[in-house]
Amino acid sequence: MTAASLIMPVLSLGMLALGIRMVAQKQKRFFLGWAWIAIGIAAAVTVFQPELMKTGNPDVMAMRMRMALGLLSFLVLMITLEAVRRFAMEERYALLWVSTGIILVVFAIYPDAVGWLAALTGMQYVSAITMVVFAFLLLVAFDFSLSLSALRADQKQLSQHAANLELRVAELEKAAQEKG
Repeated sequence: MTAASLIMPVLSLGMLALGIRMVAQKQKRFFLGWAWIAIGIAAAVTVFQPELMKTGNPDVMAMRMRMALGLLSFLVLMITLEAVRRFAMEERYALLWVSTGIILVVFAIYPDAVGWLAALTGMQYVSAITMVVFAFLLLVAFDFSLSLSALRADQKQLSQHAANLELRVAELEKAAQEKG
């Protein structure tokens, strides 16, 4: 038994424990706690499934991609839900990120979903993944454009209202000086 085979399980459990403690205590580094949990899970999987560390096998590579995608979706969902809980993110923005996390989970659990999408569109597997990512980025850009447009309209309305108030104050000051 090598030193690495003894250290890795302890290290992965330590990362999991650290992350769980940070999340449970609701420290300021809450998101870092979820990251430690995800890294600890990944390390534990590689310790208890050493065949995933072997390279060259396409099935192993696909499993690694699914694990990475699953961990990424887990982090996206947890960070989004925590941001909503702390009122750091509005629900309408969180909806986009939660739906992204769910789509990532679906693709991680059912890798044939991407293959089905590729067959449906007549694309290769990698092109289908690229299309999904591009569609998501396009939706994010569109949502941000809508939000920015609404903010610009609010800014314009507020500046017009402030200008009207300044004019009214100037008129009232002028009227007060003429009376007094």
